[in-house]
Amino acid sequence: MATEENRDCPLATKSDRTVCPINVWRVVEVTTGGLRFSIQDVPEHRYDEAIKTMLDYFVVEEATCKALDLKHDEDALADFRRLWAYLLGLGISVGAFKLEEGNKLGELVGVNILYVSSVEVDKTLEEMTQKFTSPGSKKLFEFMNSVSQKVDIRKIYKVDKYIAGLGCSVKQEFRGHQLGVHLLQARDDIGRKYDITVSSTAFTGPASQKQAERAGYRIEFAQDYDKVLDANGEALFPNIDAKCLKIMTKVLR
Repeated sequence: MATEENRDCPLATKSDRTVCPINVWRVVEVTTGGLRFSIQDVPEHRYDEAIKTMLDYFVVEEATCKALDLKHDEDALADFRRLWAYLLGLGISVGAFKLEEGNKLGELVGVNILYVSSVEVDKTLEEMTQKFTSPGSKKLFEFMNSVSQKVDIRKIYKVDKYIAGLGCSVKQEFRGHQLGVHLLQARDDIGRKYDITVSSTAFTGPASQKQAERAGYRIEFAQDYDKVLDANGEALFPNIDAKCLKIMTKVLR
């Protein structure tokens, strides 16, 4: 099931690139309707599809993106495309694919953009976000960076790397099957394979926070949105439909 497609192993060094197969982490079977989904690495030839799914659903629905109206900001959408293309290229992002007859991969119905947070990768991300062309996406990631600096996951858990996420979304017509929870739980399998013991992500709205709780994540830090101000002393996220951002972590066994 998709294991015939090879790619660079995500944790191989640039000087020691090795080739490894696509990882299928789990298969989800839905009792009603006979639906089956493969929770697995996103193959390279479907990166563009994964980015489109994130732009069509995540940017439209995620609380902070909605508050900043980034779905109507072409520069912000271009910033997200470049960012997600880089992260997908790191090789551990996970997709939920509908399985057709003969275990053939069908529609991509959900995506969780993942990466291994390390000093090197975090520096690259900071440099990328500093070059964003949209004032809106710049504001968003400056806020995210300021919050992440309040919680040093590597110091708290005494690790040099951990699994982090930068966006998770499931298409509306496939919700209700706990695919978001399964995408989050796939990090347990990823951690075991690559010997990574911690996962941490900023969950920005109540739905994603509830899914994280179901997947075994605990709150490390919370930031109320109504206390976040911009450089002019005005609300950074006006009329946001969420109370707070939560950095949530899980020790992977």
